[in-house]
Amino acid sequence: MNILHVTLSFSHGGRREAIAELCRGLRAYGVVNRLCCVDELEVEQGRLDNWFAESIELRRRGLFDRTALSRLRQFCRDREIDIVHTHDAASQAASVLAMPFAGPKMLMTFHRTRNFESARVRDRVRNALAGLRGGAIVTASEERRRHYIETNHVATSKVRCIPLGIDLERFRPNPARRALVRESLGLAPAQTVIGAVGHFGSEKGIDIAIDAFQHYVREHPGTDAHLVVLGAGSDAQERFVRSRIAQDMAGRIDFVGFQAHPEDWFPAFDLLLHGARSEAFGLVLVEAMACGVPVAAARVGGIPEIVEEGQSGSLAATPEAEPLAAALANVLSSSRERAQWSLAARERACSAFGSARYARQYFDLYSALLHRGASVARASH
Repeated sequence: MNILHVTLSFSHGGRREAIAELCRGLRAYGVVNRLCCVDELEVEQGRLDNWFAESIELRRRGLFDRTALSRLRQFCRDREIDIVHTHDAASQAASVLAMPFAGPKMLMTFHRTRNFESARVRDRVRNALAGLRGGAIVTASEERRRHYIETNHVATSKVRCIPLGIDLERFRPNPARRALVRESLGLAPAQTVIGAVGHFGSEKGIDIAIDAFQHYVREHPGTDAHLVVLGAGSDAQERFVRSRIAQDMAGRIDFVGFQAHPEDWFPAFDLLLHGARSEAFGLVLVEAMACGVPVAAARVGGIPEIVEEGQSGSLAATPEAEPLAAALANVLSSSRERAQWSLAARERACSAFGSARYARQYFDLYSALLHRGASVARASH
């Protein structure tokens, strides 16, 4: 089975992690994965060899760039692509424009947290027309599935949910890494270490996490808690996030920047504090939980489908500092032993979000789309 994954770019982020892990899992089924970036790759060519047999960069100059569309169409013909798997609405539209009536089967995974891909009337018209060519639309959470159905003209039967999966060997408890990271930060082995992870854009709510942490410390003056922030943003975003730190809290908060290997950091945390204002799924939550780290977050987007209240973490009603600080206190001040929280978080990640389940569900969907096409072809004869 030959699959072409089409996306705008392959830059760092949750979408890239989701595509890469899917391709890794699909190898077990003999699937050959290729990558097409409609705009730019935004990653070193050599790194793509870890996931893809081949890649192509279209560098599209506009929606109706005939040269780019022709290259995509010819690439699919030359490689005998069976399915074009697009990973955003813009890439779906480009693929349909390149092959509007014939060619490989198509489906789209809708990764977006924010709603701008269906916010305007012209976006919804584009999605409706492109969706006629596609055989399925996949979301990572039931919340995003409902959102897509409510905001777009699409047959409900075409939209389904496949939660993301992660490499459970890569993300796992690691006492050696825990000790090493804490030592590098000058933190004691038994000190309470809280992590906050994400880019500094508004939707990820790093500012809320910082405010919630400070509120918790003031409400619990005897705590030894320390906050470690993994992530980065523009200069303006960085200034804003750092401006949230009170002078008396500066010694309790470390910024360590973007980390390409978060699996080295998560085992050092006792809890993940996630301040997201919106979240399509919450991949970072699953990754942390797989490392035995419970979560304090708000009930937004797909988060309640990941975190089990009172088991793998605690959820605030809204993404605001005080409710989030209360959720943080609920975990850290609970009568349950921290080892129980850690075990429950790891068990939840392993049982529901492993890469084997993730790849199998997509492979079954690909097979169904191809079988449906073969059945139609046989019936027409």
